[in-house]
Amino acid sequence: MGSKSMYHKMVSNTELIGIFSQYYDFEIVEANSNTNDNFFEVDVKVTILAQDASGGVFALYGDGDEEDLPVIFISSEGQAGKVGKNIEEFLGIMITCPYWRDLLKFSGNGQLSEMLKSQPFLEDEILKDLPEIESVKNKVFSMLSMCGISKPVETLYESMESKPYVHVSSLEGEKFDSLFNKFVVTDNPLWKKKKQ
Repeated sequence: MGSKSMYHKMVSNTELIGIFSQYYDFEIVEANSNTNDNFFEVDVKVTILAQDASGGVFALYGDGDEEDLPVIFISSEGQAGKVGKNIEEFLGIMITCPYWRDLLKFSGNGQLSEMLKSQPFLEDEILKDLPEIESVKNKVFSMLSMCGISKPVETLYESMESKPYVHVSSLEGEKFDSLFNKFVVTDNPLWKKKKQ
């Protein structure tokens, strides 16, 4: 990986590695393309960058300049999707919306309008659980010399919907589902109560 890449900025800063793990469930691993020991198969080369606590995997999708390759997330439950058109875009989404997985969960099978409806509820929840998260976000953006992302929900949605489409399957050949899930805001009883 190139010395000036965004990836290098991440892996060369031990404080940042700790923050990503603690606040973003993004555990950086040594970059590798060996998927033999994993629970999935991909139709193109992937370079694994990180994992989450449940065993999900973050990887660069395809071959070429690392800064231009899409980032995919493959969950341990058998879902996969493109969560950033490149590594900088994904980091912008993740840092701005640590709850990006839940945005996809409450998307009503991939509706941007539902994702936008869920965002204020998810933002409220994370601020209650982690009142320091705003200062953490600012610190991380500064450490990476990045600007914030103005429309993270729309950016995540567009990345999921854009080409190239990601083809991931189980080792038995069963195609993984999309990261978009069927739930909507009204499916969450606590959120439903807040709306009334």
